[in-house]
Amino acid sequence: MKTTKVIGIFLLVVSLTASSLLHAGTEEFDKTMHPILIEYLKIQEVLAADKTDGVKGAAEQIAALADKVDPKKVTGEHAMHYKALPMKIKKAAQELAQEKEIAAMRDTFKSLSRPMAMWGTMSKPQGISVVYCPMAKGSWLQKGKEIRNPYYGDEMLRCGEIVGGEEYDQGAHKDHTKTH
Repeated sequence: MKTTKVIGIFLLVVSLTASSLLHAGTEEFDKTMHPILIEYLKIQEVLAADKTDGVKGAAEQIAALADKVDPKKVTGEHAMHYKALPMKIKKAAQELAQEKEIAAMRDTFKSLSRPMAMWGTMSKPQGISVVYCPMAKGSWLQKGKEIRNPYYGDEMLRCGEIVGGEEYDQGAHKDHTKTH
């Protein structure tokens, strides 16, 4: 009995150590991503509301904030993915800041959402869902689990499915969050 307990504790320690090694350095990275996430969510909500007010300013903020994200300390399984994120986010945000029409903004928002969704899937920021719309062939991050599609707005506001993030891990995907 004692041997089984000791082996169980040993395996738990090994498992926890391996898990922390897979994501070493991400805590600091995630802290610097938080201001980017705040600006990103502003854009997601504005586009979901069929508006463009503030998109340019938020995109410019994201581009500037991306320079402050340092992926050098991230090690482990996803280190290469983390290292590419700041550059991809900055480039897409700069492109988005140049757009004038909502259709072009929505299309360019997909480019910004790709690295943001990758980060959201890996880091799982609190209260954030990663959503995918098969009609738009694009993902995005949003607060909570009530779908608010930035690619179609009112035309298909609820089109999408939670595919990652904290809400997904808490079982939201079992709560019929897929809508079309």
